[in-house]
Formats: sequence, structure tokens, C-alpha cells
Amino acid sequence: MLLKSEEIYSKFNEENIQVVIPKKLLCALLQQADRLREVLGNEEEVVNNFAIYEYISNAEMLMVKLLILMAEPYGKKEIILDINIAEFLVLRDLVFCNYSLPHLRGKMRPSIRKAYKDFYDEIEDIFEMLEQDEIKAYWDYIKNYRIKGCILH
Repeated sequence: MLLKSEEIYSKFNEENIQVVIPKKLLCALLQQADRLREVLGNEEEVVNNFAIYEYISNAEMLMVKLLILMAEPYGKKEIILDINIAEFLVLRDLVFCNYSLPHLRGKMRPSIRKAYKDFYDEIEDIFEMLEQDEIKAYWDYIKNYRIKGCILH
């Protein structure tokens, strides 16, 4: 059954998934999410662009959850992150961009690079399980969403 764009948007913001993150990547992921939020926050059109605003909000929630996970007991090697699908898409973009760019990957220590590669593979496996038509409908919905006089159209 095909869902309407609004239903997919709601679904992506309500349904949670779990991602296992190597604890040694938490700090790097937090820094990357912060940098993304900073870059997007500098966009002049952020006030009138629902897609950018939504992406920043999801990046900020991801940052909060990563900060909370950093307080997990010291001896753990992996941490389970509960995030909604919209936040997962932000995480996937961060991991995909930072691992696929050779100059960024080259700056990583070998042990971090191996952990990041394994994490990248896990993220891509989860991403492939998502319905691609729903992902497209979600992105189309937030990109084409309009705000007029505080009324959502």
C-alpha cells in the first residue's frame, strides 16, 4: 500500500530503528554532526526553507543522542543508538560523505578507519532495507513543503 507523503513524513519521524555504533566513533560522529549543523545554520534561506530547518533539527537531535551515549559505561566497545528514520538519514549522509571522500578518510587513524568502514557497511545495509520509494517521497515532501503566514501548506 502506498502511503501519502504526509504519512511517510510522520512515519519517518515516529518509527525508531537501532544502530550499533563502535564507542570509539562517537566523538568523530558528534563532531561531524556539529559541523553539518553549523554549515547548514549559516544558510540565509534557513528561515524560509523547511527542508534545511528539518535537516538541522534532525542533526541536532542526533547530536543530543550521541552526547548522551558518550556517558555510557567506559568498558563498552559498542553502543546502541535509538533514532527515528529521519535522524538515521542524517546519520547515513554524515557517514557516507565522510567515508567516501578520500581526503577525509586519509586523515583517519588506521584503527578508526577500520571501525568507520565497518560502521559505513552497517549503515548502508540498514539503508538498503528501507523502502526507496518512501525515502524519495520523504525528501520530496520536505523539499516542497511551504510555510505561509505560519500555516503549513
